[in-house]
Amino acid sequence: MTPWSSWFVVPVAIAVASCGGNALPAAAAQPASTPNSPSAAADANHTPEALNPVRRDSAARAFARGMMPLASTGIPRFAADHPKWDGRGVLIAIMDSGIDPSIPGLVATSDDLPKILDLRDFSNEGRVNLQRASRRGDTLFVGARHVLGAYRVAALSVEPQVWGGILAELPLGRGPAADLNGNGIVGDTLLVVVTKTPSGWALLTDTNANGSLDDERPVHDFLLAHEFFGWHPPAPALAPVHIAANIADSSGVPVLDLYFDTSSHGSHVSGIAAGHDIYGVPGFDGVAPGAKIIGLKIANDAHKGVSVTGSMVRALDYAIRFATERAMPLVVNLSFGVGNEVEGTARIDAIFDSILAAHPNVVMSIAAGNDGPGLSSLGFPASASRAISVGATLPAVFGGADVNDATNEAVAPFSSRGGEFAGPDLVVPGAAYSTVPNFAVGDELQIGTSMAAPYVAGLAARLISGARATGRNVTARQIRQALRMGSRSLWSGSALDQGAGLPDLARAWSWLATAPDAADIAVDVGPVTGRGAVFLTAAPVGSAARPLGARVVLRRLDGQAPMMVRLATDATWLQLPETVTLASGRGEFTLSVLTASVSAPGMLRGTIRVEGPDETAGPLAVIPVTVRVPIPVTGTRTAIALHQDAGSVGRVFVPADSGRGMQVEVETLRTLDKVSADLHEPGGMPFRDDRTIVAGYGGSAGLFDIDARDMVSGVYELDIQAGPAATADAKVTVRHSPVRLGAAFVRDTLRVTAKSLVSTVLSVRLRAGLIGGERRITINGSGNAPVRVAVPVPAWTARTVVDTRMARDAWSRFTDFGLSFLDRHGRLFETSPINYAFSRATPELPDGMVGDTLVLLLSPAFADPTEHGPWSIEVSVRCYVDTPYSLDVGGSPARPVAAGALREERFTPGAMPIPFPPAFVPLVTVVALEGTDHIWTREVATTRPAGTPR
Repeated sequence: MTPWSSWFVVPVAIAVASCGGNALPAAAAQPASTPNSPSAAADANHTPEALNPVRRDSAARAFARGMMPLASTGIPRFAADHPKWDGRGVLIAIMDSGIDPSIPGLVATSDDLPKILDLRDFSNEGRVNLQRASRRGDTLFVGARHVLGAYRVAALSVEPQVWGGILAELPLGRGPAADLNGNGIVGDTLLVVVTKTPSGWALLTDTNANGSLDDERPVHDFLLAHEFFGWHPPAPALAPVHIAANIADSSGVPVLDLYFDTSSHGSHVSGIAAGHDIYGVPGFDGVAPGAKIIGLKIANDAHKGVSVTGSMVRALDYAIRFATERAMPLVVNLSFGVGNEVEGTARIDAIFDSILAAHPNVVMSIAAGNDGPGLSSLGFPASASRAISVGATLPAVFGGADVNDATNEAVAPFSSRGGEFAGPDLVVPGAAYSTVPNFAVGDELQIGTSMAAPYVAGLAARLISGARATGRNVTARQIRQALRMGSRSLWSGSALDQGAGLPDLARAWSWLATAPDAADIAVDVGPVTGRGAVFLTAAPVGSAARPLGARVVLRRLDGQAPMMVRLATDATWLQLPETVTLASGRGEFTLSVLTASVSAPGMLRGTIRVEGPDETAGPLAVIPVTVRVPIPVTGTRTAIALHQDAGSVGRVFVPADSGRGMQVEVETLRTLDKVSADLHEPGGMPFRDDRTIVAGYGGSAGLFDIDARDMVSGVYELDIQAGPAATADAKVTVRHSPVRLGAAFVRDTLRVTAKSLVSTVLSVRLRAGLIGGERRITINGSGNAPVRVAVPVPAWTARTVVDTRMARDAWSRFTDFGLSFLDRHGRLFETSPINYAFSRATPELPDGMVGDTLVLLLSPAFADPTEHGPWSIEVSVRCYVDTPYSLDVGGSPARPVAAGALREERFTPGAMPIPFPPAFVPLVTVVALEGTDHIWTREVATTRPAGTPR
């Protein structure tokens, strides 16, 4: 699953770090001082990086500016009242890209105990294949490689056999992270030696590049000794990444995995959850500085953090066993996810729910996703019923406000929303200045729901810490309910945007301290089980009305005892019963929407509260109800005016047909107004090309111009947002193409067609041009082994687009599907993980690749560790020329097209002006000029005409 952070950029008015904001001073780009090996003095392992005055000063300024926004949820007040309820005694498992153990802030807890208890790899990214080493004198040989120090290794060993292997930088991606030895080159191969010492297996490696192991210290498995190392020529301060060892014994043979964070994502997340005295700044803490953590690496960092088959499940199982063996309460954070396709069917959701049901005290916080603000964009596994799904806010301080500014927070535009799912549960700050490895200096500020999920994990750890201190045992369900009951609704958005709202820790504790025992109710609506919502679509205004309703099933998860629940709603347009009886733990009811309420385009939204006999317990379930009312489809043009309150989202629902082009224009109506507009495809996926446009400031308009090739049948959603502190008036104009276009070669003749879709006579001129070539590939794989596909890149290529598509109902089997781009030598130059059943990538080809070969690496990641079944995915590689070639000898004259009629033109272009590699077909654009006003296009991959040069 890809990490839900970093890609989304908003302006940030600070001068302490950069993630789309202002950069650090140039001096801060220098790597900070860190221990070069676990042999460093104990004190050095705690504070060395703080000795770097630039980085410490940057952190101090971030702390002073409130860039770890703890005040949002009342943590400072709670900490003043309960200074020791800061997560002490609680274990937070960070399932992520890894953690760099050297970073000050991730070394000790607030009560000066070791912060990181274990670092364990489930990704296999750092697997080092070992072989027997041989010895001649003081030299150890591993294949063709050798290193001095055989005598010293022998002195450390309790067995005569020594093992060795090579870690190659090249498969680890791009620099600076993959430049493990900090020499400015990604391509080195680093020799490691493993031997058995009296205290267990240990590795040695030439960290200072002097050709000898004599001055190196053995590094044992991190769990045993909390040791780590880094390659650092020419000086110890230059190690870009610090690495832990996982060394297992397989019938007397060592198995070595090197654990590292070459993403920085997991390290950053860890600082938010539980950092203490970050970068040596006293008091600069994360949410739960007293908590301990374990880092469970689930992702291949080189390929942009994609999970691997079963890594999530294996990591969660390990965390539960680890905590159980130590009698520690466990909170799990997962800041990863992908988009839902067929809601309610994700395999990883079902697996997580099963595991969490068997371990009811384990709290799991999962990022909701960064696919907002569209409805039904909540990703999985945030849609798992028993987890806490977390959306993001952007505190006012990130817009340049003073740290003491009491301005209410707003839901972040990128934060994923509910729709068919009731989610997220909560929203908390989704931006923070936090801990990162040396190679990522300058990226301490990151933004996304990835940053919100560990915030909630820290809140949960504080609540559990308080419960333990008062002698109480609490369940995950009670923690989740406490946070929800302790939340306040924000001024921007509904339950679909923010769930229960922004938690206040003191209020959550007050509820938890007297938490009543209430029934655990799951809600099923259609295919969505456990946390379903009612999500309906009305007929467009002006069309014949149709009845709208839904059947809702309530299930009791804590037994089958019969009970009666009450239903209450804030929606006057809903009809539903007042009570429901759950016999044998199950009951159902039907709701209906009053037809008269569906009278204007837009959205009806409300909630249904399911209440038990004890009102102090709060609602047993909250069911969002949404009715989408599309704009009318009359002719080919529809306009609608919107008034947007500050920070609010205006939603316009647009019916569309496949193969029929569409234009959506947004303009402001007042000179100084400005709005942003996001487009979402049917199902909630962000628009496949540029998802956001901006309009305003003097009348400039933004336009989504969708080629007919990309149109999907269903209802598109356009979301309009004004700024956080200003209203705006906007107009949305939607134009549907009046014709459906097509093209095909019949021998040497190009046949171009335009089918009228309107009831009036049109005047249409048709043109056609050659814009490039396309190769389509159907890949049928089996199991989780990556598949490489080599595609020639024609010498005329100016840009490349790669589309992937699989069956929507097949998507739910995966937690990720990696897509990476390499040259023919295996050098990785770009990654674009697949986040939906359909995905689009636009790789920038490096110098020298045009006229050579592009290699696609596809890496499936199944949710179930035992899954090894077949899979299929269609890949389209399109290479475009810089300037189209005319195929129509000037095109046809404008001619009338009767209502519903088919217009056809035939052009004989002669030989193709460019050669095509084998399996490529010409990519043609058909252009229809409607009168003098509008141009409509459709890209068509044609068959190869006779005589086409290759």
